[in-house]
Amino acid sequence: MNIGPTLEGGLRLDMETAFDWMLLRCIAPDARGSSTELADRLNDFMQDDPHAADWREYVLPDLRAQFDGQISVVEEALKSANDDEPGQVLIYRADGERWYGALNQARLALNARYEFAEDEELEAMTPGKRTAWFRYNWYQQVQSLLLHFVMR
Repeated sequence: MNIGPTLEGGLRLDMETAFDWMLLRCIAPDARGSSTELADRLNDFMQDDPHAADWREYVLPDLRAQFDGQISVVEEALKSANDDEPGQVLIYRADGERWYGALNQARLALNARYEFAEDEELEAMTPGKRTAWFRYNWYQQVQSLLLHFVMR
């Protein structure tokens, strides 16, 4: 996979193999992969707050809609892709923040599930955790490119 900026201020992801497509297709399931949605995990921090009822009524529905919208943008971009052929995905400037958010949700969910540690050795990880760790870091790299080229 090659990733680079576009003249219009977006990113172009050139998929070369079925593995490249698979990696992109992991974003949405990873983001939704936690047993508890991100909005609900954030809501847990409000339990003891005197304004928790207002939070649940006014903020939580909008958070859920925002988080779902971020993931939907990624899913829509991949809807017509043929995983067996080289192709490209364009991330337009207008969608940069939503892609960033979907990648962030995926990273947060992966970290909640696997509890990555800074000093953890790759060789000591289970194969599932190791592949999740690589996705986690790849998502972070794409986020960095989004910040540098799209969201400036």
